[in-house]
Amino acid sequence: MGAFQLASAADSDDILQLFRSTPQHGRVLLNFEREPDYFFGSQVTCEDPEVHIARNDKGELLMLYAIGHRTSYINGQPKPMRYAHDLRIAEQARGGRLILRMARYVQNMIQPGEIIQTVILSENKASLNSVASGRAGLPTYYPYGDIETSLIFRMPKLKNNALLVRQANVDDLAAMQQFHDQHAPQRQLYPRYNFADIVDAHPYFNGLQLSDYWLAYRADELVGMAALWDQKHFKQTRVLAYPMGLSWLRYFWNFWAKTVGGLHLPAAGGSLHYLMLHSVLIQAEQPQILQALLAKMSTYANAQDAVISAGFFHDDPLRSALQGCRRQTMQSQNFLIGYHGDPRVALDDRPGYIELARL
Repeated sequence: MGAFQLASAADSDDILQLFRSTPQHGRVLLNFEREPDYFFGSQVTCEDPEVHIARNDKGELLMLYAIGHRTSYINGQPKPMRYAHDLRIAEQARGGRLILRMARYVQNMIQPGEIIQTVILSENKASLNSVASGRAGLPTYYPYGDIETSLIFRMPKLKNNALLVRQANVDDLAAMQQFHDQHAPQRQLYPRYNFADIVDAHPYFNGLQLSDYWLAYRADELVGMAALWDQKHFKQTRVLAYPMGLSWLRYFWNFWAKTVGGLHLPAAGGSLHYLMLHSVLIQAEQPQILQALLAKMSTYANAQDAVISAGFFHDDPLRSALQGCRRQTMQSQNFLIGYHGDPRVALDDRPGYIELARL
């Protein structure tokens, strides 16, 4: 088996094939894809992508592991942190020592004090029982909060809403940046953003427009903002197959979903349509402000036959904004990876933030 190496654009086709051949098994067979170019999405996940691969002596791609950097607020200060993601192992390479070799390879790059975050679906028992198992030779995965991801079908109508909610434009850029600079440092692991990069079409904001942001005002004061990011042009959740009978029932489901709100089910081979909730910042963590934003955003998403995908830590005070909405949930576990001891001891107790669109 060949050595690990940094991936390049020349590896993209083989990486895409590895993604196609490693679906997520369940009642509905899903595949998480990165068409048409893996690196379009990796530049969104991390400002400084770092993608490593392993090939065998025949040149066949056996493994992918990404562990790039993005600047996030840690204890209120912007610092580079790593995000470990997109672990994929070809079927013929599973069950061996490839993961242990990868861990030793990565360990040589990690400096003391580096923060490394990773997120694993709670139902992904294969990953939890392998890389996060604590077995000899692997780094320790320290639990750092549980995450609830919601597919929001429809928000309840609000009564006595005194907030003005509207889409952003270029004239709002300075106010948005000021609001971010004031509130983002109050959250642990919140990514640092320069919203001018959206106007400049920076790859870190691939396809995101200022008009995708929604702003909440109380009188003339900006009190909340969030964005809806359609990422399907570089990241897809594809339905490969339905169980027997459900392929016909989806027609009735889609009619019902269109009427009362729900996820539109495509034909086998099609992709689910959802918009990622992004850049959530709320004054004093008031859930009613986020509710007002989501009420408008949900109406917008429903008009496009889409749903909103939102993620919150279980102890996030903003999670209560989802009370009363029609939604479907799934659970994930957030970890900080320790190659040089427990990284949690260096973090203060400010609430954590998860940016679902960058996982």
